Amino acid sequence: MAGTSERDWPVAGLLAVRLISFAVICAALYLGQAVLVPLVLAALVAFLLGPLVTRLDRLRVPRVVGVLLVMTLVAGVIGGLGYVVAGQVSSFAAELPTHRHNIRTKINEVVALTRGGAIENVQDTIEEISDAVEDGGEPAPRGGERGDDEPVRIAVDQPPPLLGNARRLAPLFGAVGTFGLTLLLAIFMLINREELRNRLVSLSGRPSLAVATKALADAGDRISRYLLMQFIVNATMGLAVGIGLYFIGVPYAALWGLTAGLLRYLPYVGPWIAALLPITVSLVTVPGWEQVALVVGLFVVLELLSNNVMEPLLYGHSVGLSSFAVIVAAIFWTWLWGAVGLVIATPITACLVVLSSYVPELAAIGRLLGEQPALTPHETLYQRLLARDIDEADGIITRHYKERSLDAACELVLATILALKRDLHASRVSAEDAGFVIEALRDALEELRTSNVLAPFDPSAPPPVLLIGAPGRDPLEALVLELARVLLRDEPVTLEVLPMDMMIGEAMAAIAAKAPAAVVVPSLPPAGLTPARHLCMRLHARIPPLPLIAARLGDPESEAAERVALLEGAGCSEVAASLAALKSALQRVVRAASHGASITGRALAPVQQAS
Repeated sequence: MAGTSERDWPVAGLLAVRLISFAVICAALYLGQAVLVPLVLAALVAFLLGPLVTRLDRLRVPRVVGVLLVMTLVAGVIGGLGYVVAGQVSSFAAELPTHRHNIRTKINEVVALTRGGAIENVQDTIEEISDAVEDGGEPAPRGGERGDDEPVRIAVDQPPPLLGNARRLAPLFGAVGTFGLTLLLAIFMLINREELRNRLVSLSGRPSLAVATKALADAGDRISRYLLMQFIVNATMGLAVGIGLYFIGVPYAALWGLTAGLLRYLPYVGPWIAALLPITVSLVTVPGWEQVALVVGLFVVLELLSNNVMEPLLYGHSVGLSSFAVIVAAIFWTWLWGAVGLVIATPITACLVVLSSYVPELAAIGRLLGEQPALTPHETLYQRLLARDIDEADGIITRHYKERSLDAACELVLATILALKRDLHASRVSAEDAGFVIEALRDALEELRTSNVLAPFDPSAPPPVLLIGAPGRDPLEALVLELARVLLRDEPVTLEVLPMDMMIGEAMAAIAAKAPAAVVVPSLPPAGLTPARHLCMRLHARIPPLPLIAARLGDPESEAAERVALLEGAGCSEVAASLAALKSALQRVVRAASHGASITGRALAPVQQAS
């Protein structure tokens, strides 16, 4: 239907459309991997080598010549490393049969450790069952015996084909073809990178030119830095492994060092495989267990240094993915594209996360896979309270208080109160759930107020300054007064909160009888302003000298000035538009009352100005 947007669709229909779209995209990625894999690999190679080509451009080297020099250097390094690896693998395969005696010895030592235990019992049982089966069957014919009518079989050896089994060589030819196509595409991408960049930006259209430029630049910088730092970390790790194994005495140390550097490109499983290879070689080639222990210790120490020193130092900022996202990306792209997908999983997923911050349609990807928390602290607290998880909610508030400050914990609670007020106003929360959240927050505030109080009780001290809070009939506004109690816990003040069921006439009579230093009138958006204004107007008309402090918290910045002016016109001495401003106003009232002075009427600015 014309004029219908996604927001007008039913939730189930929208979910079905998105699932179908995701399935179509996965099918296209899988079926098109013969074309897409070289393109993605070439793009990653271009990201990795782009900074080097840029440096040659600055040295006035022609672009084509610079790209060819860089690619020739890369091809030479890869070819040299391949030659060394092939030579050492061939030598190791030829030398392996000479270590049969050591292999038997190690196996016998391991078997000796299992004697008398569960493993030996299982082996004995299997052997007994095998003997019983053989005794109950017919004897096998002896070698050389055959019947008179049994034909004689003659084996004819066929010479092997020139190129061996074509099926076995097909994967090799495919890998070589992908490698060559990747290098060719990378050369053209590096030569024409500005033109390719402009074409990609132009796809977004003229209105989205700025967004597309920022997204492309952000993704390019992040991926280039990640690939370069990953290359440095892996190369350094491979060099350290090779040198360490050489001094330990492991044969073919250069081969295992190179293997360790390359296998670290495989997330999570790569370092384990890289460590397993030289450990196995030590078991096979050297008698005893000392060298095996040294090799294990070497890898443990190097991994600890790499994970806790090198990677945080070189990476600085991460690629933008959470740990969960890295695992999920590795599983997804390996399932889709095999071993190549495992290597490119992190960079390509990072590109999607970067794009999600600029393209609203991809925002869900950023929330699911990005390193930023999915919920803000107050949203997490509110969600846990709605789920009635008191323990985790209290832990969030306590952690905020201990790691930051008491004021920060109060700001967290205020943001939760405002979220509940908005949901109640929109009828998104039931009265039962709201009551549970309010009681839980009241208990948490009471715990904050009574914990670690600095000022001990002094019987000779003058009586505390009396303040009265008038919350009207809103329990959330009464929570604001509980917040004020927490903020003033170290001040010589008593904040008495009037009952919410008290009539306005009764409230004014009680206030006049107790003669407080000031009256605090809270109000929260949305709504809540009109009852607060009426109460302030009546109090000001009946007791003009009484200071009135209005706490109008949570208004948008565009509306805060207007709300402040309305409350000032209702007779308020001060209007606090933030929790910090409310604390400052109440502290001034307490100090002024302690010295017998009076406060002057003025409006307090929002928190940005008050702080």
